[in-house]
Amino acid sequence: MANKLSTRYWSDSECQPRWAEAIGSAYFPLSLEFAPSTRFSGSLQIWETNSTSLTLSRLRSSQLGYSRSKAQVSEDREACYLVTVPRRSEVHFEQDGRELHCRPGGFIFERGDAPYRFHYACDNDLWVFKLPERALHGELRGAERYTRFCFDAKRGVGRIFVDQLAMCAARFDECDNTARHMLLEQALSTLLMALRNDERVLNSESSNLAALHLQRIEHYVEQQLGNPDLAPQLIADACGLSVRYLHKLFATTPYSLGEWIRLRRLEAVNRVLHEPNCHLSIGELAMRWGFSDQTQFARSFRQHFGFTAREARAGAVRSASQSG
Repeated sequence: MANKLSTRYWSDSECQPRWAEAIGSAYFPLSLEFAPSTRFSGSLQIWETNSTSLTLSRLRSSQLGYSRSKAQVSEDREACYLVTVPRRSEVHFEQDGRELHCRPGGFIFERGDAPYRFHYACDNDLWVFKLPERALHGELRGAERYTRFCFDAKRGVGRIFVDQLAMCAARFDECDNTARHMLLEQALSTLLMALRNDERVLNSESSNLAALHLQRIEHYVEQQLGNPDLAPQLIADACGLSVRYLHKLFATTPYSLGEWIRLRRLEAVNRVLHEPNCHLSIGELAMRWGFSDQTQFARSFRQHFGFTAREARAGAVRSASQSG
């Protein structure tokens, strides 16, 4: 069940400090700016699992401002990001010297590893999707590119992402822990697709040369994931880089090139395992995505996801039968 809290039965004196504590626990330390001479009211629901660091929450409150300082950022052990979807009224977000005004029908991407300010001037109702760095598996590079835009949640992939958040919240309690993990992971995959496919991000002048190289490398690797001979030299040649520079680019990221390729292959197998019409065996799927050693694949899959590929397929079947 979702963790729930509400200010409804809190006294006036404890309302603000308790809310601030709850927000810091749910997301990361923030400084809160409450409206003067007005009793604050709010409620918070959080959906999470034991096997993923992703969390979904629904935050409803009266007028409020949140800010993140350099000192608060410096205390973090891991970078985290928030994706916020306003459902009732406009939100205002300031980060990296830019200001966004996002109305219902859109969503924004907030970096927790840099100072920012976020506020709304009247009652609001928000979906908030929390993404720790480790949950992204190195899939999101140049995160500062995504804080520059409001993304469309009315149509296309952005709409699918927001619909998935609502479906997660509505059906979470009906699923076991494995299925819950899959629901949040699927929402993450859709979000990444929406972010990457946005033309403004792709054409952003802020993308420095290294980020552009990484983007080209990622695109090539995605096309070649099933190639068991995919190796640094092949990638470097295809992208017009030296092998030395290729490894240097990945030295600034959370994973080495080899680790990142393995994670992308694992994610690819996991996605296909969720497809109800997939009738290939797990061994065939592993080989299709470049794993030539079945024992190594099984070990890596379990280490990465916390459950076996067989358990993943069983969970997907249960989810499909429950939703049907």
